[in-house]
Amino acid sequence: MFRLNKKIIRVFTIATLLLGVISLLWLVYDYFLYKQLKPVILGFGELGSLEQMAEFVWLSYLFMFMVHIIAGITLLLHLRYFKVIRLINIIIILLGITSFLAVLSDWAILGDILKEYEAGWDTSGEWPILYILLGIHAVFLLLLTGIFAGVLRRLKVNDGEEMAVKKDEMVFTAAQYVGLICGIIGLVWTVFALVLSQRLPVSYYHMLATSILILIPYGLVVLYWFILKCKEKIGDWYDEKQSRDVYRSGFITLVVTIPVMLALYLVIHNDTLLTRGDYFWFPFLIFTSLTLFSVLTLVYYHET
Repeated sequence: MFRLNKKIIRVFTIATLLLGVISLLWLVYDYFLYKQLKPVILGFGELGSLEQMAEFVWLSYLFMFMVHIIAGITLLLHLRYFKVIRLINIIIILLGITSFLAVLSDWAILGDILKEYEAGWDTSGEWPILYILLGIHAVFLLLLTGIFAGVLRRLKVNDGEEMAVKKDEMVFTAAQYVGLICGIIGLVWTVFALVLSQRLPVSYYHMLATSILILIPYGLVVLYWFILKCKEKIGDWYDEKQSRDVYRSGFITLVVTIPVMLALYLVIHNDTLLTRGDYFWFPFLIFTSLTLFSVLTLVYYHET
């Protein structure tokens, strides 16, 4: 049984808050550097001293990658300590997952810009995407710092108490919200890639890598929950209501996904509708199952 106390929560909250502020300052640096790099790269000029300054951009996204993971751990600790999930918690989880995936997209786009610049190709299409991703990071970090500052105020007035959480209800519920968000994002990406593949080739390895990246936030939450439970017997992992909710959700998910996958099979193998896409069925199955299971579990969870 893992016992949380105010000191642990305060240490994690302050550390994440400081890392968030540093990340925000680094985003400002990235923004102004982008403003200097863009005209030079679009005009195929010499980078000069900007090349060395750009190295800090790569470092900033590596730093932000770690900040997102630490922030996720801290959010889970908050849920276990205060034992409540509010709308703002769902919003920050949604933004956090989006921003986390955007960090990985930043790396890919910056790499493409570098390759295209060296090859003498036009990179004007990538820059608007970079700015959009920068905005997503900024919104997430601003909201994160605001929420964590509020948590520190709550701790000062003893809002929350030391408690031992037997069944980790909040972590269980948070896992379903994260699963729902990752599932929806994955479904949107899979359908988009399937449609795109009819005009442009979409690599099997690219599809596999992207699907794995989308599942990383859910995998981390499940791993955290598993670590909390690993010292218990499997039969004690869920309380009675959680077990009933999981069983019902799993059964309905199995029943629903069979006809859905049959329909997808018929569509993919109809040459008049799609000319490519044989390997899209597995990501579609994973994300459909994850979305259905998570939303059904949440629905049953909120039933009295």
